[in-house]
Amino acid sequence: MALLKQTDWNDHEIPHTAADVTRHEQRVARDRVEVGEIRAAARVMRAEGGAFLEEVAAFLDREALQLDRANEADGSVELDPRNDTREQSGYAPTGARRALLIARAFTRTRSGDVGHG
Repeated sequence: MALLKQTDWNDHEIPHTAADVTRHEQRVARDRVEVGEIRAAARVMRAEGGAFLEEVAAFLDREALQLDRANEADGSVELDPRNDTREQSGYAPTGARRALLIARAFTRTRSGDVGHG
């Protein structure tokens, strides 16, 4: 995943700073971890069986694949961790964000960590 080319108003390329590259690398690493979380939850759901869990697992797989492909294309997609909060009333997460939240809720429920935060 490479950084997208930055240009000014005259279409002259603006070089990326070291901070840009570092931020990009950190985001890519975080996205890969999050996609892994989604896929791991889908595998557990399938192993547990049942029509409902199979449908949810299929949704998680589709969203993980879309997130992976979007990041491969231009590196511009991310699941903003600040959006994983109850303080943002009216916030409507993307499908990929929903998949991550479902995966995390499922994993926490299975591990017995069913806190309210």
